Amino acid sequence: MEYDELDGPDGMDIRVPKDDDYRTCSECGGDCHPDPSAGADGLGVRIAFVCPEHGVHSVIDPFEDLR
Repeated sequence: MEYDELDGPDGMDIRVPKDDDYRTCSECGGDCHPDPSAGADGLGVRIAFVCPEHGVHSVIDPFEDLR
């Protein structure tokens, strides 16, 4: 996944995906809703994007570049 980097408050870097494909259902093209409870214990933050009709579409790790 490619990201745009923005300057955040207090010098923090903010990464924003360049496109929204990660949250668009490949089955129906609908918008998937974020579900932050998809992370496994001990593995850090993971966010699942869930289609109401087709279930989990994708899981992203917003901190993958820091691991």
